[in-house]
Order: sequence, then structure tokens, then C-alpha cells
Amino acid sequence: MKKFTPIILSIAAVVLGIVFVISGIKTIADRDLYDTTVTATVVDVQEEWVQSADSEEADHLEKTAYIEYEVNGEKFGPVIAPTQDENIKVGDTQDILCQSKNPSKISSLNPTKGGVIFIVLGALAAVAGCVSTIRIFIKKR
Repeated sequence: MKKFTPIILSIAAVVLGIVFVISGIKTIADRDLYDTTVTATVVDVQEEWVQSADSEEADHLEKTAYIEYEVNGEKFGPVIAPTQDENIKVGDTQDILCQSKNPSKISSLNPTKGGVIFIVLGALAAVAGCVSTIRIFIKKR
């Protein structure tokens, strides 16, 4: 099994890279669907102490903000806010985007940024996986 581990990891990197690239492309393609800007209110902030598995990384407090918003008289939420900030507190407001045809679908004000990040990370993972796979097959010759 040990001799198959490198090839399995290489192929997994290629597959995950492709999934990330497709997800990023879909995010960018769907950006026009988010056509309504709404002001949401933070209704809850949950805090969780996270113990790091890595001894070099410090344990830390993670905050997750939940928001409520209203579109055409209909209230939505609480849902996890699309943007998180360490200094966020209950009662704060933030502008978000939602789909006018499906207001329960929300996004940050810049959905393209996340899509680009996914495409870049996916491409890097896919290329690294391909290079690793090719090196493994060359060594076996």
C-alpha cells in the first residue's frame, strides 16, 4: 500500500484542483444572479475556542456571525454571514448581495474575488498533482 500512496495523493491533488477550478468558474458565472444589495443585521455571534492540531499554531477563538435580512417584506435568517470579521458584534450591519429571484441565496459584495481564489488554488493543486504524477511515472521507467 505504501508504494501506491504517492500516486493516490498526486491523483487526488489533480481531482481536487479540478473541482476547485470548476467551483471558481461557477462562482464567477453566477455573479450576475446576485443583483440585489441588502443591509443585513448581525443577530448572533457564536464564539468557539479552537485547539490547534499543529503545535506551531496557537489555540484561538473563532467567531461566527449570523445575520438576518429582509427582501420585499420577507425576513430571512438567521444565516451565517458571508463575510466574517473578528471585531463583529450583535447589532452591526453589513451590506450583502442576494438573488432577486431567490433571496435566500446570499453572497458578499464581491463574489468574484472568492471565485478567482478558488480558480488559482485549484490550478496550483492540479498542476502540482500532474507534475508529481509525471515524476512518479518517470522514476518507474
